[in-house]
Parts: sequence; C-alpha cells; structure tokens
Amino acid sequence: MRSLLVLMLAGLVTAACGPAKPSANEASTATEAAKLDPSIELKQKQAEQKAAFEAAGGDEAKIDALADAGNGFALFHRGKARTESAEYYVQRGGFEDLEAAADAGNAEAQLWVGQHMAYGLQGYELKPNSGLMMMTKAAEQDNIDAILAVGLMYEQDTFMRDMDKAKTWYQRGADLGSDKAKEALAKLGTQQDF
Repeated sequence: MRSLLVLMLAGLVTAACGPAKPSANEASTATEAAKLDPSIELKQKQAEQKAAFEAAGGDEAKIDALADAGNGFALFHRGKARTESAEYYVQRGGFEDLEAAADAGNAEAQLWVGQHMAYGLQGYELKPNSGLMMMTKAAEQDNIDAILAVGLMYEQDTFMRDMDKAKTWYQRGADLGSDKAKEALAKLGTQQDF
C-alpha cells in the first residue's frame, strides 16, 4: 500500500512539473558539440524535416501544409512539381519554393538552385560563383550529386578552374563510396595540367 502511495505521488509530481529536462551537463555538451560543428544542428533539423515529410505519406494537402510551414523537403517536392507546370506563375512559385527549400538547408534544393545559378538555366541569371557556393552547401552535407557537381565545376569551368579543389571534392565523394567520384579521380590522375 505504501509503495502504491509513493508511485501515485511521483506521478502527481511528474504531471505537475512536466517531464524531466536534460541535466545542465547534457545540455552543455550538446551546445558545445553544435559550436564545434554547426553542421550537427543542420543535420538534426534536416532529419526532423525529412521525418515529418515522410510521415505525410504522399498526401499533397499535408505536404502543402508542411511546405507552408517551411519544411525544406516539402518545399522541394512542391517546387519541383510546380516548375513542371505550363503556367508561368505556377512555375515562378516553384522557383520560390525551391529557393526557400535551399535556404532551409535542403541539400537537393541547394544543388538544384546552385546549378541553375551557375549555368544560367531556366531564366536564372548566370552567376557561376553564387551557384558554386550554393552547390558547395549541398556538397558539405555529403550529397554525392552535389559533390560531383562541385568537382566538375572546379575541373571544367573556365573561371572557376582549380584542379586541386576538383581532386579534393572527388576524393570526398570517393571516400563516401561513389564510383563516379572514383572514376573522376582516376581521370584527373591521367591529366598533366594540374
């Protein structure tokens, strides 16, 4: 009887005070980790947004609500669909969604926007440096397609050409297991101009 009373009191205290919060030491450790590597916070945010997007289960109304709330995965999904529309204003809305997704840290959107800026595609003003910077954000998240795009730009773009940087990015892709990055590294190894 006494143990039942103790359990009931503990339940009341928990209900009144809320769930246990992380200790000051645990919170401090998480904060320090984020300071040392800001990508930890971005990765956590991306994981949360991806889980919410996947939980929508393809329901377009739920995806629209997530996109309106700033979910990068939902914005990317909606933006890609809108850019395929024949209506100009719907396409423009798609570009806005894709740019918002890129700003939210979505690597696929960063790659898409970066490539369109870097090469002046679909009405984007040609801005190779800005495009490269956007693609680099995606590559830094270990997006293989972005890593290859950044490496290719450093390898082949007249103004951005830097074979050492191309090699560094291809090596990163190879280290992540990309066969295409390994092939690009092998090709660079046979060139004499760097």
